[in-house]
Amino acid sequence: MKVHLKTPVAVWLALGIYFGIWLFVFALTARRFGYCRIFVSFMKTFYIGYNANLLGAFIGLLRGFVDAFIGWFIVTRLVQFFQKKMNVK
Repeated sequence: MKVHLKTPVAVWLALGIYFGIWLFVFALTARRFGYCRIFVSFMKTFYIGYNANLLGAFIGLLRGFVDAFIGWFIVTRLVQFFQKKMNVK
């Protein structure tokens, strides 16, 4: 299986935006409808300031973006490293 990551920055940005928006929507859903409260409470332990309100939703958006961006940066760099070691072209 070949995985070509010609533009890893695009992967980092896309997944960072996706995860940030996901946290944002979950916080607002917990605030408005009461759903996802357990998830928001759990994520509060990882993201300081994240809560089921508008400010917390924006904090989750920003921190989720940064977290996913850095996490996928590491993943794509590891994939590229192993592709070079295994001579995958």
